[in-house]
Amino acid sequence: MRVDSIGFMSTYHKHDVLTPAMIRPWLERCGYQPPLLVSDFRFGTAGGTHDVALAAFAHQPTDARSACMAVVSANHEPAQTVLSYRELGAPVLFVCRDGELQWWSQRADTLKYEATIPLSNLPGFFHTHQQDFAPQAVYRAKTWGRLEQEYQLTFVDAGLMPVIEASIGRALSQLVERVVDEVTRILTPLLITEELGPRLLQSIFWILAAKILKDKNVPTFDSLDLSDLNEVFSRVAAHYGASSKPNFHTRHGREERAALAAVSQMFTQFSPLTHVTTESLAYVYENTLISKQTRANLAIHSTPAYLVDYIVWRLAPWIEEIPAEDRHVFEPACGHAGFLVSAMRLLKELLPISQTGQASRRYLRERLHGIEIDAFALEIARLSMTLADIPNPDHWDLRPVDMFRSDTLEQRANESMILLANPPFNNFTRAERAEYKQESYAHAHRSKAAEMLYRTLPHLRPGAVFGVVVPQGFLHSKDAATLRAFIAREFELGEICLFPDKVFTFSEAESAILLGRKIDPFRKATVSVRYRRVREHDIDRFKQSYVATTEQWVPQTRFVTKADANMAVPDLDEIWAWCQYLPKCYEIAHIGKGLEYKNKAVLPANAQTISPHPFPGAVRGFANPRKDLQIHGQPPEVWMSLDPRVISHRRTGATVGVPQALLNYGRVSRSPWYLKAIIDREGHAVTTRFLTLRPSSAAYPLEFLWALCNSPFANAYVYSHTMKHDILVGMIREMPIPRTSASEIQRIVDVVLAYYKAVTSDTS
Repeated sequence: MRVDSIGFMSTYHKHDVLTPAMIRPWLERCGYQPPLLVSDFRFGTAGGTHDVALAAFAHQPTDARSACMAVVSANHEPAQTVLSYRELGAPVLFVCRDGELQWWSQRADTLKYEATIPLSNLPGFFHTHQQDFAPQAVYRAKTWGRLEQEYQLTFVDAGLMPVIEASIGRALSQLVERVVDEVTRILTPLLITEELGPRLLQSIFWILAAKILKDKNVPTFDSLDLSDLNEVFSRVAAHYGASSKPNFHTRHGREERAALAAVSQMFTQFSPLTHVTTESLAYVYENTLISKQTRANLAIHSTPAYLVDYIVWRLAPWIEEIPAEDRHVFEPACGHAGFLVSAMRLLKELLPISQTGQASRRYLRERLHGIEIDAFALEIARLSMTLADIPNPDHWDLRPVDMFRSDTLEQRANESMILLANPPFNNFTRAERAEYKQESYAHAHRSKAAEMLYRTLPHLRPGAVFGVVVPQGFLHSKDAATLRAFIAREFELGEICLFPDKVFTFSEAESAILLGRKIDPFRKATVSVRYRRVREHDIDRFKQSYVATTEQWVPQTRFVTKADANMAVPDLDEIWAWCQYLPKCYEIAHIGKGLEYKNKAVLPANAQTISPHPFPGAVRGFANPRKDLQIHGQPPEVWMSLDPRVISHRRTGATVGVPQALLNYGRVSRSPWYLKAIIDREGHAVTTRFLTLRPSSAAYPLEFLWALCNSPFANAYVYSHTMKHDILVGMIREMPIPRTSASEIQRIVDVVLAYYKAVTSDTS
C-alpha cells in the first residue's frame, strides 16, 4: 500500500487487509468530516446494541434521519450483517469482507446488493461516485427525493426513512409502556390519583429525555448518572429553561421515588438511543402517551411525519422567497411540534453557511413559535425541538395557550410569515360555545378548524404562506363558505390535496391539505391550483414517494366565481362538467333516507325497535344491507317498530307499502363500485342504512331506477364525488341522468326483467 502526499491510500496489494478505518479518507473526500464522521457509533434496537465501525451523517443531529453511510466488517453472511444495521437509517452500507468492499443499499422493504469493489479499484470507485456520495446529495435523495425527482439517486430509497422512524418509534413505545406498567405495579392503581398521574408521566418523560440527551453526548448530560433523580431533573429543567421540576414532597413521595428509581434503572439498561429522531418521539406521543379521554376531549390527531414534510417541502420555494429575517413560523395547536421541527430543518438549510453556532441558535429560537393547550404535548414538543437542534439547549417559544380563549391567534398571525397547522377537527359543543361567549370570545364558525383559519388568515401579511390540514368537509360545508370565498380572493392557492380516512392513526376523519400564499400586489400570482387526490389503495405509495392517485390543474377562478366557493373538485371533472345540463335524479324520483331510532339511553323502558321476530305494533322491514347482498335479492327481513316514542327521525323509511328502489347508505366496497341497489316492491320500512328512491311518475319504473343506480355511470359519479363511508342523499339527488326516450326506458326495463328471470331460474 502506498500513501500519497495528502494522506490518501492510492495503491493496494492483494495481501492488504481491508478495514473500515481504511475507508475513512475516501468518505472524507466525499465531504464527510468530524464530527459527522463517527467511529464506533453505538445505537440500540429491540434486538440489542449495535456498533458501527464508521458512520457518516449529513449534519447534526446525528440520528436515523441524517445518517447517510455506514462501514462495517463481516466474517459471515453479509446480507444478515446489513440487515442488523437497518435501524441506523443509513441508505448506503459498505461491508469489508475477504479483502474486498461490498456495497449494499437499504430499501424500505428489503436490501439490495449493488457491487463488490476490489481493493485496487477503491480510488477509482470513490472518485466516480464522489458527487453522488456527498452528504447533501444522499440526504436530499433520502428526504427531498420523495418529492423532487432531481434529488433522487438510484441507490437511495426515499421510502426507507418513514419505515425506519416508525420502527424506532414502536421500540421506544414498547419501552415506555413497560416502564408505565412497572410504575403502576409498584404504586398500585389506587395510589395513582388524578393529581399524581400527570406528574408521574412528566417525571418518566424527563428521565427518558435525560437518557436520550446522555446517549447523544449532549454537554452536561454525557456524564450524568440516571439513578441520581435530583440531578436528572435539575439538568433537564436547566436544559429546557423550565421554572419548575418534579418533586417528591407529597403524601406518597417515598413510593414515587422508588417507582421512578425503577424507571431510571429500566432506561439505563436499555440500548443507546443515539439514533432516535423527533419523528420517533412523535410515534411515542401518538401511540403511548395520549389517553383515549384526552384524545377525545382535545380532538388530537397527530400529523404523520410524511404529511408534515410534504407540506413544508411543497411550501419551500415560496418560503425561500421570504427575506431571511422575516421567516417567522407559527404553529397553533402544535402538539409535539412536528411542523416546527420540519420548518426548523428547512430554515437551517436556507441559512448561509457562514451563519452557524450561536448565530444560528439565536436565529431559530427567535423565529419558531408554537402554542398548545395540552401541557404534556408541550413536553414532547420541547424535547422534539431540542433533539432537532442538538447540542443546543431548549428555550424555544412554546406556550400553553387555549387558542380560542385569547387573541394569540390574531397576534401571532400578524407577526408571522409562515403559518403551519393541523387544528382540531371537531365542532364546538353547545357548552363550549356558551362558555366562550360568556368570556367574550364568541366564535364565527361551528368548526374549530374553520375558526382557527378565520382568526389567522386575515391577519397574515402579503407574501405570507400557509399550509394547513383540514377536515375534508371544510372544502364544501356551508359553515366555511364565506371563509373559502375570502381565501379564494385574497390568497394564491398552491395546492389542495385530499386524503382518505386512516391517514391519522386514531381518527377516521377524511382530510385535506391547503397550501397558499397571501397575494402580494407587487408579485405576479399563479392562476391554477394543483389539485390532487390520494385514494385509500394508494396511501402507502404516497407515504413513500408522494405519488397521488389523480392530479389535475384547476383555474383558481373556479372557486372565486362559485356562489359558495366550493373547493371540492371531483375526479373525471370534465365528464361531470359536460353532464351539468342533464336532468338530475331528483327530477325523476323522490329520494330520501331511512328512519333513525333514538339512542338506547333515552328509549322508553322495555321498548323494542328491531327484532328478528314479530312483536306488537311491528312491521316488516330491512335493517342492514349486508355486503354480500346480491342486487337481485333482498336483505334478511326483520320486524321494526314505527312507534313515534322510539323514533328520532322518521324520514322516508317509516312510510310503508310504497314500492321503492333501495340503495345502500354505507358504501359496500372500498373499490370504485360503491353501490348496490335492490327493488322492494312491497315497500318495507327501512333504517337509516338505506336510501329510498320512489318514482315521481310512471314514466320511470323501479326497474329503470335499479338499472341506473347499479350502472357504471352512477358508481363513477358517487366514487368521484366522495371519499366518505356514506352515500349522501343530496349527492344522489344531484346525480345527472342521461336523457332517455320512453322507448329506451322500456328497453332497459325489459332487460332488467330478463335478468331477474334468468337469475331466478338459475337459483330455483
